[in-house]
Amino acid sequence: MRHDVEFFPVLVTAYPTDEDHAPLLVDPAAARIVRAGDIVDGDTVLASIGHAGNALLRSDYFNDQYEAHPTPFNRACQCGVCCHLTDEQGPVIVLTTTAWGSGWCDPWPASDLALIVPANRLA
Repeated sequence: MRHDVEFFPVLVTAYPTDEDHAPLLVDPAAARIVRAGDIVDGDTVLASIGHAGNALLRSDYFNDQYEAHPTPFNRACQCGVCCHLTDEQGPVIVLTTTAWGSGWCDPWPASDLALIVPANRLA
């Protein structure tokens, strides 16, 4: 079976082990870089991928990983986070509305890169 593959020139750093980051509950060896629009229900989101002051993209780990439950973006959402992406020109996906018990959404431009552990690797 043939699979399409997209390669990303990204520096993925080791997961921080300081007091600001919760211990990983997943195997980081199973982590993959994907576009936010390709994240599916049950994937574990570990980090965003962005520029770190130079041309090289690198991982920026969250303080705690979370399970994705993607939903369509609602430009009228009043959560306090979605309003920052209302002018985004391309598609936006909300990866969760329940992360960290905040009640805030986690909207991402669909083309942005994320470091995840796919749900099918967790089963």
